[in-house]
Amino acid sequence: MGSPQPVREDHARVSRKVYCLFDASAIAAYYLPQSHKNRKVHEHATMIIESVRSGATDHFLYIPNFCIAEVFGVFAKYAFCRWSMKGTIDGRVYESLRSQFQKDIHNAALLYHYELARYHVLAIGMVAPIDYYFQVTRRRKTKSKPKPAGAFDQLIVAMGIHLTKIHGPGNVVIITADHRLSKVVERCRKLVSASAWKKLHLDEVERFVGIPFTPESFPLVLHLPTATRTTYTEVFGTWPLPQNKKYKKPYHLRNQNRRT
Repeated sequence: MGSPQPVREDHARVSRKVYCLFDASAIAAYYLPQSHKNRKVHEHATMIIESVRSGATDHFLYIPNFCIAEVFGVFAKYAFCRWSMKGTIDGRVYESLRSQFQKDIHNAALLYHYELARYHVLAIGMVAPIDYYFQVTRRRKTKSKPKPAGAFDQLIVAMGIHLTKIHGPGNVVIITADHRLSKVVERCRKLVSASAWKKLHLDEVERFVGIPFTPESFPLVLHLPTATRTTYTEVFGTWPLPQNKKYKKPYHLRNQNRRT
């Protein structure tokens, strides 16, 4: 990953506005790097979010409301669950992270609190059949069967479907550190065979949801641990993303080296 770049005129020509839907795994690692073992998750999430915070880009950042609860839960786990894990944080860091996150979501100062709605619940019918029918993840190191993503991840994809309907195909991307979630989105964006289409009753799903079951109806996805520079460039139009030199950085980025 390259370092954040100062704003230049050529960035304005090649970049475009992207509507980003973050899940809890990506947001938690942005504030608390040790919450994910892959350092790229924090680095890449930080580049995207700080490009917006600094005013260098106008990408729009969404977070589902139930993911907000998950992020607060991650902070609490690292602060208080000392009996079952290593790498905990002290009370001062915990309060600082909570305070910064609250500021960032309050009145959509940085992250837009995206409410779960009935339309998202209905649109899960476009995701759940794919998640459960296809073996979208494979475990190579063990003989255990792969697990499907599950309801909450399916709801995130459903939210992405409706945001794609609002903002247009190719303009919405789910940003996650969750392998299964990313694989479900990738599979949804592939064509389905005629036999699977019939078995999964996707024609009925289309009529019920009111959205065509096509690859273009689904959001893009960025899996932060594995996405390449080429993939980021395809999504955002440029990579690394620009960042203004002079702006007030949040506490967790100013004081990372002081953490305990």
